[in-house]
Order: sequence, then C-alpha cells, then structure tokens
Amino acid sequence: MLTHPSSDELLEGCIISIQNDILPNLANQHAQVSAVMMQALLQCVRQRLPVEQQVMAAEHNQMIALFRDLGTLANAESEAGKRLRDRAQSCGASENLPVPPAFDEVVSRYRELSQAVVDTLDDLDTLISEGDTSAQEALLKVRTYLGQRTATDFATLVVGAGMAGRG
Repeated sequence: MLTHPSSDELLEGCIISIQNDILPNLANQHAQVSAVMMQALLQCVRQRLPVEQQVMAAEHNQMIALFRDLGTLANAESEAGKRLRDRAQSCGASENLPVPPAFDEVVSRYRELSQAVVDTLDDLDTLISEGDTSAQEALLKVRTYLGQRTATDFATLVVGAGMAGRG
C-alpha cells in the first residue's frame, strides 16, 4: 500500500492538472463548465474519502436500531404491515458493525509500522553480516510479507493494459 502520495494528494493533483493543464486549453464554454464540474466532483471525493467508512458503519448501526424500533410499531394486519414487520425482523436482526478508526489514525499507524519494516531490514542485514543464522529465516519472513504487499500494490495500481501512464 502506498501512502506517499496519498489518495487525497493524487486527487488534489488531478484537480490542479485540470486547472493548469486542461482549462486554459478549452475554448468551448460547455467544455470549461464540464472541467470545473469534474474538479468539484473530485473535491467531493477528497472530502468524503477520509470519513466514508466511519459514516457508513455508524449509519448501518443506526438503521438496525431503526428497524428494531419499527418492528414494535408494526401492528397493521394488511400486506404492507406484514412486509414492514418481516423487514423489521430481518433487518433488525443484523449485527452492528464496529466503527473503523479515523483515516488519519490508520495512516499514522500504517506509516509507523512501514518504517519499522524498513528499520527491521537494516537490522537484519547487520545481523546477517555478523553471522546470525536466525536472521536469514527472519529475512525470508519479511521478504514473504513484502512480496504479498507488492502483489497487492500491483493489483490496485494497474490501469487498463499496464501501469498508470504506461498503458
């Protein structure tokens, strides 16, 4: 996973590029308005991205509570009342989701652990140079982790037929 540049910084770069590289070259007013709208949508994503999972989890839990409350109010014998009771029973039976930590906290912890991996590689290199045979096994474990991490990065960064900018 990459944190430099962050998703926010990548989106900001797109907004700046639209402003500096695309808008000055658009002569058509409709195209200019479309480009500005693209900037506005990208800005909305920038603002929503850091809180989206927390908001969704909190709303999920609030909806479960809502359906539990509705189940006690649905006394009507009509088909609509039966559907409401059934829905309240099935949706209200869902389990609450844990609310994920704030995005900034996740990024901070992630960067701390990523730096610890880098520091570990340095220490393992020193230990291997000193003849510590157990350090070889530890290095293999770190390499296995880094291989999985790299595979995830490639799976998320591929655009079309190749890497972004090379496809």
